[in-house]
Amino acid sequence: PPRSTLFPYTTLFRSVTPTCDDWHGLGVHVPSPSLCDEVAAAARACIAEKGSFSLCIPGGSVVAALAQMPADAFDASKVHLFFANEKIPSYPCKEGGLDAAKKLGVPEANVHAFGEGEPAAVAESYSSLLASHASIDNSGAVPSVDMLLLGTGPDGHVGCLFPDSAEIKASRAGKVVLAGNDARADGDFVAISLDVMNAAKCVIVSAAGAGRAEMVAKALAGNFGPFDCPAGLVEAEEETLWFTDEGGISKFDEDIEDDEDEE
Repeated sequence: PPRSTLFPYTTLFRSVTPTCDDWHGLGVHVPSPSLCDEVAAAARACIAEKGSFSLCIPGGSVVAALAQMPADAFDASKVHLFFANEKIPSYPCKEGGLDAAKKLGVPEANVHAFGEGEPAAVAESYSSLLASHASIDNSGAVPSVDMLLLGTGPDGHVGCLFPDSAEIKASRAGKVVLAGNDARADGDFVAISLDVMNAAKCVIVSAAGAGRAEMVAKALAGNFGPFDCPAGLVEAEEETLWFTDEGGISKFDEDIEDDEDEE
């Protein structure tokens, strides 16, 4: 089964659980790598195995952290950047992705941003790109990138998949890229579906800060409804890694302690 791991941002340890269903296994501590370490290791392994690395990125602080990667961490010419979501018509993710690519040494031709146009047409075009690009595994029902990075919100959204939205309710329908309009995304947007998120070989979920503590506890414990915590529904094909900090994990730690006291 897929393996899920918690990585604290602020300490030198990580907590490991053998499966998504056994969160009470937390407590096995080993030295913790950074987000950049995980991405670099995956990139080197994929490039050695198949000559390319497909990395799907969001916007915001996650991409800013990625841009801190040492320039010689891997062969950047073999890396292809794709996008998990984009706001239309402002395209902030494209801007952040191009900046990160420049710092990492990824050729601009390898940065595959969403195109311009009406959201539905943009979604259709990007679906075709993901379904045909040589760096992406398309042997399954939906495209499977090598690694996906995701940010989260206190409400549990990932990418532009918001709680109880039409887009999260479209899960398990085999859709690749969705077009939507939501005030929580500042209007029109396009986003990869939960199906594509879960088809990724490895997903890194970023959820730092005390403001996300309730969401982290809910997502990791599985205490949510069918569509009200998209972050909790993310489960990669091979490995799902959660990066958090003391504030982000505080409520989850409290819940574990309460359960232990009851036992």
